[in-house]
Formats: sequence, structure tokens, C-alpha cells
Amino acid sequence: MAVFSYKGVDRKGKEVKGVVEASSRAGAIEKLKSRGIFPYEVKEEKEKKKSFVQFSLRKGLSDKELLIFFRTLAAMLEAGIPLTDAITAFSRDVDSKGKEVFLTRLTGALKEGKSFKEALELAGITDPVVLSLVQAGEKGGMLPRSLKTIAQILERKEEIKHLLVSALIYPTVLILVALGTVVFMMVTVIPKVTSIYKSVKLSLPLSTRITLGVSNFLIEHYALLVVSIFVVFSAYVFLSKKLKNQLDKLKLRLPVVGKFLFYIEIQRFLEILGSLVSSGIPIVEAIPVAAGAVKNSYIAGLIFEVKEEIKKGIPFHRSFSSAFPRSYSLVIHLIKTGEETGLFGEMLLRASHFIQEEIKIKLNNLTSLLEPAMMLLVGLIIGFIVYSLLLPVVSISTITGIRG
Repeated sequence: MAVFSYKGVDRKGKEVKGVVEASSRAGAIEKLKSRGIFPYEVKEEKEKKKSFVQFSLRKGLSDKELLIFFRTLAAMLEAGIPLTDAITAFSRDVDSKGKEVFLTRLTGALKEGKSFKEALELAGITDPVVLSLVQAGEKGGMLPRSLKTIAQILERKEEIKHLLVSALIYPTVLILVALGTVVFMMVTVIPKVTSIYKSVKLSLPLSTRITLGVSNFLIEHYALLVVSIFVVFSAYVFLSKKLKNQLDKLKLRLPVVGKFLFYIEIQRFLEILGSLVSSGIPIVEAIPVAAGAVKNSYIAGLIFEVKEEIKKGIPFHRSFSSAFPRSYSLVIHLIKTGEETGLFGEMLLRASHFIQEEIKIKLNNLTSLLEPAMMLLVGLIIGFIVYSLLLPVVSISTITGIRG
């Protein structure tokens, strides 16, 4: 199937344009005419343009937009609107080419008799969690419920992302402003002051010599500094692919940050696993899908070890606590209770919700401590520079006063 862009007029004489998917140009024209659109220009998207369209598709369908799509679609299905008609309704109000291609492919695949899961794959959705929940919903006749579950997972993912951005944005801006101020002083202010010190035969204090040394290095070797930063960044990118598991394990050992990364990954895993199990997917099949949503390869590896333990007949709560001893005891207790009472999926979701609330509390506490700490650090750095520059000036003034 190829993608064609078109321009034409509808039955009311209104000018319309967009994209349509068809096997040939003639097929595209026929499809448009069946919709009441009379095209006067139909062009096949070239390979280069297709890549751009695919990029736009990935960019256009953000988690937030997918959240709205699945939640609205679930409401429409519950209201009794057929799936194809519900998706066609979305096509009437699109604001990007990527979304239009997505909805066109989705509608076309459904009209060809594909399942909704297969249609989503053809439209560009590759998330195994979304596809597994949709498939389970179709098989169990609970598609609206599955779509709501997907929307909830995406919503919580966006919430965690928002919390992290909110916690980091102020310190990041403060660091950048402080760094810019320090570099500006080192490159423009200090060289002017240096000429004064050179004209006076005075033994400079250690703090002043350090400041002048850093200033001279930035001015004389800035090219080396830029190259060094580029080399370090390139090495990190290279090693992050070759040694991903070791680096991911190292990230978890970082002070403060490592704990947050660990609990964010565990929260997402338990939430998705609980949603899959509640949808009727066996736990042995659900674990690999949920592990696929975990970004940290080291944690994902431990999750697959848990799966192997379950195959041997070991309860999930025991193998999970063995693999992740840092987990909250309440989380382990909830999982154990779920296994014993037959409410496994529900208890997994409760455990993930508990972890999410703990992440919120700890992030708020960290932010409240981080802001004054960063301001203090920035003040100390700038204060040290000012002190080191003024100290010789005071010495010069003192000597001049004594001579006078």
C-alpha cells in the first residue's frame, strides 16, 4: 500500500486536501470519489517524503495524544458507535499530516477486515503493552475496558514525566544561568583585572592564582575544552550501546537519583503487569510484555529471571522480593495477598499506585531541599570568584595607604 497526497473538491464545492492510502494512483482516485471527493491533483509520496511522514507520525502521536485517542474511543464504543465509524469521526478534525496518515491507515485496515490490534500495527503502533491489551480486549469482548486501561497507563506515565520535569527544571535553569555567569566573568571580566595585577609586583593569594589559572585556560584552550566535551559525549553514546547493561546497573547505584530511577521502573512494571493480568493474560505471557516497557536493561534482565523462577513453581512475591530486595515491604505484602486471595492483578495495581505516591512525596521533598542547596552552591562559587579578585585589590590599597 502506498500513501498519496491529494487536492480536490467535495460535493459542496469546498476545497479539500489530505492523504489517502491505496495500492495505486487509480485506486486512490476511486477511493476519494467513493467519499464524495473529486481530486484534481493526486501525488504518490516519494520514499524520502514517506520517511518524513513516518517521522511526523511518531512525533504527532505523542503519549498525551494517544491517551486522548484511546479514552475518547472507549467512550464512543460504550455509547454503541461501531469501531470504524468512531475512528472515521476522528478524521474530521486532524491538525497534522502524521495523524491523518495514522487514521487513514487505521480505517483502511479495519475496512479490509483486519482486527483492531492488526490495524494499529499497520498504522504504526509498536508498543507491545498497547497491542497486548487491545488483543485481550478483543478476545474477551471488553475492548472499551482495555482502551480505558491503556489510557490510564499513559496518563500515569505522563504524570510521572511531569513530576520529574517539574522537579528538575528549576535546578537546571539555575545551573545554566550560574555556568553562563561564571564563564562570562572568566572570559571578559577577569582578563581586564589581570592586567592591573601584572603592573603591580605583588604576591597573589592562592585563591586568586586559581581563578586566574582557570580564566587563562578557558581563553587559551577553549578549543581543546570543546573537543574534550565532544569526545566524552561521543564515548558515552558509544559505550551506552555496547555496555548498556553495566551502565544501567551503575545508574541505579547513583546517590539519590538511583533510587528514583529504580522505583520509577518498578512502578511502571507492576502497573502494566497488573493491567495485563486483570485483562486475562496469563502471568508468564504478561511478564515479558511488561518487561518490554522497562527502560533499564539491568532491571529488565532481573524481571526475566523472575519469570524463570515462576516457571519452576516459585510464587511471584518470593521471586520478586529476591530479585528486588530494595522494594518496599508493603509492596511485597500486597503482591503476596493478591496471590493468596485471587486478586493478583488488582493488588499489583495497588502496589504500583503506592509506589507512585511515594515517588511524588520524595520528589517534592527533594525539590524543597534541592532549590536552596543549588542557590547556596551558586552563591559560594560566585562569592569565591569575587573574593579572589578583591583580595589583591585590598592588599594593593593597603600598601598604597602605608606608603602615602
